[in-house]
Amino acid sequence: MNRMAVLDGFRGLFLLLMALLHFDGLTDSWLGYLHHGRFGWVEDAQGFVFISGLVVGLVYGRKYLRRPSLRAIFGPILARVRTIYAYQAGMILLLLAAAFALGDLAGANFAPYREAPVTFVLASLALVSSSANMGILPMYIFFLLATPFAFWALHRGQVAPFFLAVLLAWTAAQTNLAGMLFHQGQLALVDQGIEARFGIYFSLLGWQALFFCGLYVGYLMAEGRLDLGFLRAGQWRTTFFMATAAILALGVYDLVVEHRLLGEEYTNRVIQKTPRSVLGYLYPVAFAVDLFVVVWLLIAGPEDRRAAVRKAAAGLRWLVTRPMFTLLGAHSLQVFSMHILAFYALATVMEMTDLGQAGRTAALLAALASLYGVAMARSWLAARGGGGSAVAAE
Repeated sequence: MNRMAVLDGFRGLFLLLMALLHFDGLTDSWLGYLHHGRFGWVEDAQGFVFISGLVVGLVYGRKYLRRPSLRAIFGPILARVRTIYAYQAGMILLLLAAAFALGDLAGANFAPYREAPVTFVLASLALVSSSANMGILPMYIFFLLATPFAFWALHRGQVAPFFLAVLLAWTAAQTNLAGMLFHQGQLALVDQGIEARFGIYFSLLGWQALFFCGLYVGYLMAEGRLDLGFLRAGQWRTTFFMATAAILALGVYDLVVEHRLLGEEYTNRVIQKTPRSVLGYLYPVAFAVDLFVVVWLLIAGPEDRRAAVRKAAAGLRWLVTRPMFTLLGAHSLQVFSMHILAFYALATVMEMTDLGQAGRTAALLAALASLYGVAMARSWLAARGGGGSAVAAE
């Protein structure tokens, strides 16, 4: 099984489902009910961030191991940061132009560009603010800038300090003190008559846990030291069935909370204790459980004595190696950026028209098709020697 194809497949699947969720928030189509986000505490953004960290650990980890020094690895890392920042800045300026070109036709998602164009755009370019659904790229840039130091620690065998730093940062996120400081800074500017909006929604301190755990796995792959053969032992098979049951239980619990079946007070307390923005405790636990089930199926599932388990493993492998997913995953930066532009275009269309169910579904499908248009164009350019290789998915 080609490792990069599997990684691209998972990343493409996460991108497609992430776009489906965002688009359906505008169209309210029946297709939205096919999204797994209605059942469980694991979302596509979490998988996307983890896989991104893994690929960075694998691709740039190999480069670091060829010449293990901070100075040597900063060059390739900064080159990637510049590319991502160029896409981020380009989208911000394009949305600013669209907001004023549309005038009164610009919907609610364009409001920050029209109400505080200077401060919002400057804050967005400084990566301390973000338009709707664009928070992943600023977060990714900061993680990349910290990556050389992660490699430096791992190369010197400082695994325990590495994970302690990850844990302490995640714990700090749960206090939400950083968010409060940003909010106080925003209020101070507003008091001075300066309209300002800060925040990228994602807490860097919280979500870094997913990225750097993924990076560690990728770095082990780069070193050739990742051996998952132990998962074939009997105790891990038992763990697999327990984890599968846990996924179902967490999914049911999610429905209980969403529909407030245990009352308003209990529901509000759960929501307050598990904020998504800081990756509250239920999210990483649920993600770890899901991750274990997926990895076990890929590694040990094909050899299991139960036919149903073998079929599930074969089905998962088949799914994540489909070209419709690997194509998107191999060009993830461009596909993610297109999904942002398609979201704003779709938002504008939906506010200007009153479509029925068929029309809303067609609009959602058109928005999803735009992702494939970009990916196929990039693939075509790569085939003609114009750039856009699969490794661009870093």
